Amino acid sequence: MSKSIDISSEVDEANKKAVERIIASDSWLVDIRPAIKAIPGYKEDLITHAGPPIEWDRMCFTQKYAIKNVAVYEGLARTQEEAEKLIKRGEILIEPNHKYGLVSGMCGVTAASFPVFVIKNKVHGNVAFNWQQTDVTAFGDVYERVSEIDFVKNVLAPVMKATIKEAKGINIKELLVRGLQMGDDLHGTFDACRGIFLNWIFPYMLRTGFSKETLAKVADYFASREGRWYCGNLMMGACKAMMDAAKNIKYSSIVTAMSRNGVEFGIQVSGLGDEWFLGPAGKIKGFTFPGFKEEDSTLDIGDSAIAETRGLGGTALPASPALARLIGESLEDAIEHTKKMREVSVKEDPVFRIPYMNFMGVPVGIDVRKVVAKGILPKIDTGMAHKRGGHPIIGTGVSVAPMECFKAALKAFAEKYA
Repeated sequence: MSKSIDISSEVDEANKKAVERIIASDSWLVDIRPAIKAIPGYKEDLITHAGPPIEWDRMCFTQKYAIKNVAVYEGLARTQEEAEKLIKRGEILIEPNHKYGLVSGMCGVTAASFPVFVIKNKVHGNVAFNWQQTDVTAFGDVYERVSEIDFVKNVLAPVMKATIKEAKGINIKELLVRGLQMGDDLHGTFDACRGIFLNWIFPYMLRTGFSKETLAKVADYFASREGRWYCGNLMMGACKAMMDAAKNIKYSSIVTAMSRNGVEFGIQVSGLGDEWFLGPAGKIKGFTFPGFKEEDSTLDIGDSAIAETRGLGGTALPASPALARLIGESLEDAIEHTKKMREVSVKEDPVFRIPYMNFMGVPVGIDVRKVVAKGILPKIDTGMAHKRGGHPIIGTGVSVAPMECFKAALKAFAEKYA
């Protein structure tokens, strides 16, 4: 007869260590480089995607559509049909972003030539990467919109790379802390962060020596719909850098990543390494733009749930009361959810604080044990991608993480440690 072992004290101590590493972490934007040059192990015939691993035949239509468009853009195939054949034969490799320390929004499709943010956690020495979302790579928009990728590669990235060099790096954690204080939830809205960011970078940008015409194009971008979410991309890379600092701590039951691929929702746990634990991706409830309805959306998708993994976004929604209403929640609902997430997290953050909750720190360190015991699940702020592709964003809303992935992780944790 097997005998159970009480390891709760070891787990509590390991979780305390994990959360201390997360809170102590910083995140600096130090460079922008093509994925093939920046990311160890990245290959020319590799395309990566948001969410946990998934077989091609099970992948949702929109993510497939985005991947095939990128395969054509990268010159790996001449048509979408040819791309599908090459993918099925294994001649174009398809893997998750997270495998490469990379994150990206919605479909999250990334390729070798794409310039990625290089974000360094100077406290712990680890590095994370992020490809900024475009309508083609994030929402599965039509191929004709690849001009957005060209703009990022040929205009925006060179200017920003030079700006980062002039500034000697940009402190993204400080940017996010300030934005939260000024009305951003740090997943659905970044208006405050954008204002702060532009104030920081313009003096350096003007010293880069680019032409007035080029700088005007970059300024126009930051004033556009796409530019409004530039800081959202920085958030994802920064949170990835902070959360990776808590990985692989023996006995720790802290969630280090949450991500979705439009079919499944996956989590990773510190003491269980890189293994994914899965549940069904949820429906997104919120508001759609004119001409669309909730049923037109994919199921929950994207790497951006790294925000909620860090205690931001849906967990910090009371910081942005207007957004709470926009995505279908009331301020009271948002406040109640933040309080509930504190019940399943290790502690409050000392610097990420919510003014509308008397400067309560956001909950940090989701513990799978507590999630399963209390039945409290993270809520994720998210956008909506059309389930048949061919469109930019069609709405915004909230999804709920499935209990199945937390139960699977807890079971694996018990088998390994107890």
